[in-house]
Amino acid sequence: MSPLHAPTLQIALQVTETGSNTQITLVFASFVVSALLGLFIARKAYQGYRRNDSTPMLFLAIGIILLTAVPAVFSFGLSTFTSLPGSMVVIVTNLTELAGLVAIAYSLYGRF
Repeated sequence: MSPLHAPTLQIALQVTETGSNTQITLVFASFVVSALLGLFIARKAYQGYRRNDSTPMLFLAIGIILLTAVPAVFSFGLSTFTSLPGSMVVIVTNLTELAGLVAIAYSLYGRF
């Protein structure tokens, strides 16, 4: 075979089967529960910031929101209400999670 006609390997990057209604409900419920739990924990951290005027607690609250609630909303919202490709949705949610981890690390190791 010549190099111009070499076989190519194609890998499917999208799932075409959605699953049962129970599976879809469980996925959606897990998004909602993780977002709400993240917001609850972030609220407690924010209350600690307000009570003690502690800047690290503020960054902890921001980090938890960026790590839990925002990616869940972006993942569901961007894939449902926009025409962005799935890879872009994953990139946006991963960057949001990364920003959350950076904020949490700054709350732990930053100089205040």
